[in-house]
Amino acid sequence: MKTFHQILSFAALLLAVSCAKERETIIPPGSDPNSPTKFEISQDENGRWRLLREGEEFYVNGASANRWYNRVREFGGNAFRTYSTSDEETPSILSEAYRNGLYVNMGLPVSRERDGFDYDDEEKVAQQFEKIRTLVRRYRNHPAILCWSIGNEIESMYTKKEQLWRAVNDIAAMIHEEDPNHPTTVALAGANTDNIELVARYAPEIDILSVNSYYPASANVGPNMKAAGWSKPYMITEFGPRGTWNMSASTEPKVLPWGALVEQTSTQKAGIYAEIMRDHVLADRENGCIGSFVFVWGYQNHGEVLTWYGLFDKEGNSFGAVDEMTYYWTGVRPENPAPRIEDRGAMTMNGKTADEAVVVSASSQNEASVQASSPSGAELAYRWLIYLEGSAASDGSLPDGISGLIEDNTKSRINFKAPADAGNYRLVVFATDRTNRKVASAVIPFQVQ
Repeated sequence: MKTFHQILSFAALLLAVSCAKERETIIPPGSDPNSPTKFEISQDENGRWRLLREGEEFYVNGASANRWYNRVREFGGNAFRTYSTSDEETPSILSEAYRNGLYVNMGLPVSRERDGFDYDDEEKVAQQFEKIRTLVRRYRNHPAILCWSIGNEIESMYTKKEQLWRAVNDIAAMIHEEDPNHPTTVALAGANTDNIELVARYAPEIDILSVNSYYPASANVGPNMKAAGWSKPYMITEFGPRGTWNMSASTEPKVLPWGALVEQTSTQKAGIYAEIMRDHVLADRENGCIGSFVFVWGYQNHGEVLTWYGLFDKEGNSFGAVDEMTYYWTGVRPENPAPRIEDRGAMTMNGKTADEAVVVSASSQNEASVQASSPSGAELAYRWLIYLEGSAASDGSLPDGISGLIEDNTKSRINFKAPADAGNYRLVVFATDRTNRKVASAVIPFQVQ
């Protein structure tokens, strides 16, 4: 049977012939092709970890982005994260980052066991290894590269733990050889101490451990790093409100009797983002946390509830959470804050809030209202929509809503007819400050019988 290294050598020979052109490094016009920006981790005499850019401390104020990458700088950030690397999109993403003075936590496409990849298949592992080598060689000298992220949540539902982390370690070691200017990281789905220990044991070539963690589990990241004996720096590479996957009838917010998820207003979500940034990112700066990436910079086009995590609406207006990120990134509050819908009690349907499990009859007449305010004093424009739970636009994002139901969706109080078909629906309202391109939102799930 061929050894792993024999398979690697064979795969390397094939790819050297077929991928020579792909390995040409992509650089932006006007920059030095031999001058990547050097990032490295460093520990001072007091044991404090730092990420250094060309020898100077660089604290990561980043966003996990799916669009509008350049606007991270507009609001005070200095980096963004991608989830994969491809010759179709990566060159333009890196160029956009370079033009805007931003750096990229570059995701590398590492397969997951839950998606059918077998880490006992040495040939497949070798092919993946060489594919990643090709990508690293192509982009390693781009001055916008910050670090290499070897997959995202690749440990999810895995069984071949040692095999996976040894494969990750091989990739990280290869990156160190091919690119001495950028550190390696891997993003875990939560700060499970067993997984942290496995990374430390089988993947010592990982420089920075990344964790995706949502409220309230974000509070456990720092303590779990310490408990697991992680001795290097770490980042929180996704954070936000409680995940839709972690809801129940007793959580805040809760799940309704028919399974619908009650959602916080954008103002309530902003408070959660601020709490995590203040108490579980910046508060642990002296204990190994070298920065974070807020989730999700853009708007959702996947997930159980399409209004849950986006930091912008589909028109590019920013929610209050972006104001909070601006403050924690820059130390300065925005002059014109986003509109506010203080809590779920500020939006009602037939006099009931989202928590009261609203049920209506098919084609019945109903009313709804919202109490929104504009701290900047700007006039607010309202937009309401009703959509069927689970439906989406063609790109997977929030649909425009069912037409013909709402009499006038531009007011703070509306009258509308319930859908004719029984089912589970969501009523959404946006209150927009069009002058400053900022917005607030609230949602009521309801059932039609």
